[in-house]
Amino acid sequence: MTFDCSFRTTGKAENGYRVGSLKVMKKLLQIFAFFVFGIAKVGSAQPQTQTTLPDLNGVTFGFGAGYAHSFDKTYDYSLSTDGNHNLILQPLNKQSFVISSVIMFKLGKLSIDPATNALIKQSKKATYFAMKKANALRETASDIAKPSFLDHLSLNASLDLVNVAPNVSFNKNINGGLGVGYFFNDNCQLALFYDISSISQLRDYIVNIYQNKPIPNGSGTNYTALDPNDNNLFYNRTISGFSVKLIFSLGNQKASTPPTSD
Repeated sequence: MTFDCSFRTTGKAENGYRVGSLKVMKKLLQIFAFFVFGIAKVGSAQPQTQTTLPDLNGVTFGFGAGYAHSFDKTYDYSLSTDGNHNLILQPLNKQSFVISSVIMFKLGKLSIDPATNALIKQSKKATYFAMKKANALRETASDIAKPSFLDHLSLNASLDLVNVAPNVSFNKNINGGLGVGYFFNDNCQLALFYDISSISQLRDYIVNIYQNKPIPNGSGTNYTALDPNDNNLFYNRTISGFSVKLIFSLGNQKASTPPTSD
């Protein structure tokens, strides 16, 4: 499901709507920060012991928020109010703030030490635990079980839930994208996405011929309103872009089991 939180404005009202859009963006950031803080509090409240090294699920679900940029130029459309009903084009902002749902596929098999919040390789879990139990140096144990760079990576698929742009929008449907992320700990990663979106735009020949002119409707009169569902005027254009998001995964740890010794 996609919710369009951008604003469509014309004339003098545009600056007021931009201010309103920025207020909405600030409010969404506050809500997302509160949500993330709540997850962190719940996770820290869970009892942890030194005798368990939980494995991380290979596939997890979560939410991300960040900056998005479109590679393509798109427009908002209106008809002038002077009685001539001339076609007016308003360029859309290429930047926006997005909140997305994300499915994550970890490339490495990882576990976590609850005492230090350190990620370790599952294949080295028993050795790591034995060295800690024998009071070996923490640095030595961590080096032996330290995951590689690739182990920290995750393949991600996102679906945008909220898109907030600081200017106008015309029937914009933000979809999602595919990306790669790097896990810093068991539930937080920074990810880069290639995004694909669909947006309703006027057909090119109509813009080329009738920009700043009235659009004839074929019955001897001109259009007095624009309907994005009119296939004679509009088509669904696919646009691309990228986004950078901070992602938090939910239910990331499997049930804790005591490690086996070598």
